[in-house]
Amino acid sequence: METRFQINNNPQKRTLIHRGFKAFINGDYKLALGFFSDALLLDKDDLNAKIGLLLSDMAIDFPKEAHGLHDLYQTMSNTQPRSAKAKIQKQILELIHSFDAGLNKMSGLLYDEDATKADSIDGILYKDFKKMCQNHNFKETFQNLMFSTKIVFTNKNDFYDFLDLLVENDFYEMSINYIENMHNITAYDKKINEILRKAVEKQSENTKTN
Repeated sequence: METRFQINNNPQKRTLIHRGFKAFINGDYKLALGFFSDALLLDKDDLNAKIGLLLSDMAIDFPKEAHGLHDLYQTMSNTQPRSAKAKIQKQILELIHSFDAGLNKMSGLLYDEDATKADSIDGILYKDFKKMCQNHNFKETFQNLMFSTKIVFTNKNDFYDFLDLLVENDFYEMSINYIENMHNITAYDKKINEILRKAVEKQSENTKTN
């Protein structure tokens, strides 16, 4: 136990991780990879170093997505209590690991509206759901349907709009759950990052007021 404590608090490891993230932010991904690799040689189980290593590797081919995940990681770390640190790190690692698998699978969530016949839909099209919201507010309409009817999305922008509306109407935890539950089949992108950040901030505000 004492040895493990000493490893976790190794100043050399902390310095390497700090330099790694600094290099990552500056766009020097290969240098960052070296720093994080050295840190993991000192402690192979350090989640912060693992995140840095994977983000640096991702950034070589997908810099925008990697920096989006890094921004999300920083936002979640800065708005959540220290006791949630390990949970946040595991969530970020899961998002990173799912990125490659999800790049070509976004279409699996969506339906071709032209090919979808009304009598074959096991649910309600999102455009029809939005029409219902014009007569009743979103919260009332969604609560009436959430346990009985599936909402069918014909394009990812509709799905993003839906996630945004969940957050705006105080269903932020449900929005977070939707994103977490689909992360293994969905490419991570800037819009998801924005929605998730907004949901986390609203969750944090609600925690403070309570």
